[in-house]
Amino acid sequence: MKFLWGTSTAAYQIEGDNKWSDWWYWAEKGKLPKAGKACNHWELYREDIELMAKLGYNAYRFSIEWGRIFPEENRVNEDALVRYREIIELLLKKGIEPMVTLHHFTLPTWFALKGGFLRDENLKYWEKYVEAVADILKGVKLVSTTNEPMELVIEGYLTGNWPPFIRDPKKAFQVEKNLINAHSIAYEMLSGKYKVGIVKSMPSIKFPDGRIAEEVENLQTFYFFDAIFGGTLKTPFGELRVLESDLDYIGINYYTLHIVSPDKDPVVSLYEYEFDGYGRTQMGWRIYPKGIYEAIVKASRYERPMYITENGIATEDENERIDFIRAHISWVKRAIEEGFDVRGYFYWSFIDNYEWDKGFEPKFGLVAYDPLTWRRIPKKSAFALRELGVSDYLA
Repeated sequence: MKFLWGTSTAAYQIEGDNKWSDWWYWAEKGKLPKAGKACNHWELYREDIELMAKLGYNAYRFSIEWGRIFPEENRVNEDALVRYREIIELLLKKGIEPMVTLHHFTLPTWFALKGGFLRDENLKYWEKYVEAVADILKGVKLVSTTNEPMELVIEGYLTGNWPPFIRDPKKAFQVEKNLINAHSIAYEMLSGKYKVGIVKSMPSIKFPDGRIAEEVENLQTFYFFDAIFGGTLKTPFGELRVLESDLDYIGINYYTLHIVSPDKDPVVSLYEYEFDGYGRTQMGWRIYPKGIYEAIVKASRYERPMYITENGIATEDENERIDFIRAHISWVKRAIEEGFDVRGYFYWSFIDNYEWDKGFEPKFGLVAYDPLTWRRIPKKSAFALRELGVSDYLA
């Protein structure tokens, strides 16, 4: 079996001009940094894919922008469907296996203004979207229904840092319920044709009192998976019934260690950082390579194939980036040697891009670009990742 070795991106962060999405809407109102042209990938996708091929990567994870496909409630943008099909076909031609994410944080503006995933009745619009994109996925083996659903729940409805800027725990769990239902709807529609999974953020979580750390981890990770398989979502407000379905694989996004503060709300404190002796990234995230191994061990309880769908560092120090990659991959290698079913590693990200509410300052990319000419500039780390892949380090 070919081990997948490549990079990840998200549509809103790299394509540019995604004017039909809720993040664009809020940026125009001054609530978020503007993405603008981003990396101009929508126009330069051929060049980017050619560069991936030259670098020797055999896989690429990217997302489809829902707002581009449905800029209006009842209008499908056929040109956008054609463009995404062209991207898939070019990847396949170059020997690069596409992993396609259907939902990566952003929503069509019209859908968001209807309440988004807060309202049960809005799931019919999601179903129409999945139906529209299903036909362009020919040749794709791996489809992810949604990316980091709990980050959307926490940042959008608990901390209020992201659209729709709400702080209401009951609404947060209602959104979580419908993100699970959205996965189940898509799984029912796509399984059999594709391997359908979900991509989950799985940080390492520590707390002086292990019981509290365990409960936070349950809320962050395990209750979501348990609900998919069992049809019941546990919340602090009681149980919610959800559509039971399945997963063909689990995508693991791992970046950092969270230390839960004993003096603050445990979930909110996951997103606050203080000096504690760990190395830090431009995002303020702790560098803790062993955590990627811990995430693999935890996800393995569900007995599904696993992919590291995101792992990366925001830094302008290329030696630090290379050290980060090697340190984390060494722990992935250990997990594989111990028999855990890990089938791919995707570094985040292929190219420096728009980092959500942080704008363009954090540099996650293996490739830089000139914002005036759009010229792509591979960094030293791009070649380091290639050398690890060519050596079949994890095979």
